[in-house]
Amino acid sequence: MDNTKYVALSRQMGLWKQMDIVSNNMANMNTSGYKQDEAIFSSYLVQTQNAIGFGKTPVYFTQDFGTFKDFAEGAFQETGNPLDVAIQGDAFFAIETPQGERYTRKGQFALDYEGKIVTKEGDILLSQNNEPFFVAPGEKEISISESGDVSTENGVIGRIKLVKFADNQKLSKIGGTMFANTDGNTMFNGVEDVRVKQRMVEKSNVEPIVEMSKMIKLQRSYEYVQQMIDEEHERVSNTISTYAQLA
Repeated sequence: MDNTKYVALSRQMGLWKQMDIVSNNMANMNTSGYKQDEAIFSSYLVQTQNAIGFGKTPVYFTQDFGTFKDFAEGAFQETGNPLDVAIQGDAFFAIETPQGERYTRKGQFALDYEGKIVTKEGDILLSQNNEPFFVAPGEKEISISESGDVSTENGVIGRIKLVKFADNQKLSKIGGTMFANTDGNTMFNGVEDVRVKQRMVEKSNVEPIVEMSKMIKLQRSYEYVQQMIDEEHERVSNTISTYAQLA
C-alpha cells in the first residue's frame, strides 16, 4: 500500500475517533453535570527516502493526540428538590465510591434507607470531615446554604466537601460525570470562592446544535476521504493494467 492510502486511512481513523466523541456528547446532552469532550489531533511527520533531497517533502499522517475536557459551567435549572444542588464556580463534590473517592459536578442527591445523602447510584456524598451526612428519620426539612452547610430543623449536620484541582485536564473521566484525580495533580479542600445553589442542578454543557453540525461535517469529511481512497485505488489499478498491456 502506498503513502496516499496510509495517510487517508490515518485521517479516517481520526474521524472515527471524533465521531465517537461527538456521539457520546450528544447522548449526554441531557445528563446533569456532564462535561463535553473534544478530540485533539496533530500532524505526524514521517521522513521517507523519497523525501530526501532538494524539492522533496515528507509525509504527514493524522495522529490522535488526546482528548480535551471542556469544564465550562452549564446552565442552572431549578427543580424544587431540596437535595438537588449546583456548584457556581470551579469546584467538585467529593463522593465516596467502592473504587475510592471520586469527584463530580452532578448534584442530584437522595436519601438512602439509612438516611445518608447519596447519589442516584447510591454513592455517598462526603462532608468536610470525610464522613457521610445522616438525616434522622423524623427530620423533614433539609436546607443547604451557599457555603455548603447542610441543616435540618434540628440544626447543622455538616458542610459539603467541595474540592478544586490545580489542573482539571489531569482529571480522569470515570463514566459519564465522575472524575478521578491523577498523581501529581494537587487537590484543594474547603473552596471559598464558590457558591452552592439548592434546588437547582447544573445542566450538561453540550450545545446540541453545535454537536450536530460537527457530526454532519465529520460524516462529509469521511465520505470525501473514502472517495479519495477509491479514486486512488482505481488509478493504481488502471496503471497496472496499462503496464500489463504494454509488457
